[in-house]
Amino acid sequence: MYYFHYPKDLTFGLFPYFESIKDILIIDIQFKYPQYDKRDLLGDALFYKLQLDTTIEAVFYYRLERAIFLKQPNHPLLPYLANLMRMKTGIELYYSTEIGQGLNIQHGMCIIIGARNKIGNNCIIHQGVTIGQRRLYSPHESAVIGNNVTIFAGAKIVGSISIGDNVQIGANAVLLNDAESNFTYVGIPARKLLPR
Repeated sequence: MYYFHYPKDLTFGLFPYFESIKDILIIDIQFKYPQYDKRDLLGDALFYKLQLDTTIEAVFYYRLERAIFLKQPNHPLLPYLANLMRMKTGIELYYSTEIGQGLNIQHGMCIIIGARNKIGNNCIIHQGVTIGQRRLYSPHESAVIGNNVTIFAGAKIVGSISIGDNVQIGANAVLLNDAESNFTYVGIPARKLLPR
């Protein structure tokens, strides 16, 4: 079996990107694990946490890829890092999607966040979630998701839709239309759950 070895200058050139994502990665980890103080995540301790939790590892790969993508959209390591994330964690987070701080993936595996979406701060995502296109070959479709949104296990968000702040998408819901702030959406297709 042949393994491709990237030139040293290509991989060593990633160190500035590590520095640029360190602070937001610490925010991501603390949002998921509030018991960790920032001092607990400095130096080698940060990489130790990455090894313990594949969801944090996936967020790390996304943050690194996103930082590279914003400066060098055609960087040759981007497809490699994306495949590495997929193989090691079972999660796909496309680097062309913009995700705010405090990304909290509760459980890994089978999460796909497609290209060109925009997600706000403090988003919680459970296993089996898909955010993607409603129609085949529709690169113009993208979702815009607000702050403090929780997407429960198996939920699907498809097409060009807008989701407000403080929204909950119920388990296995299929959201096809816009979602108002401060409401919960459940069912197939997902409908707003009115307070009793």
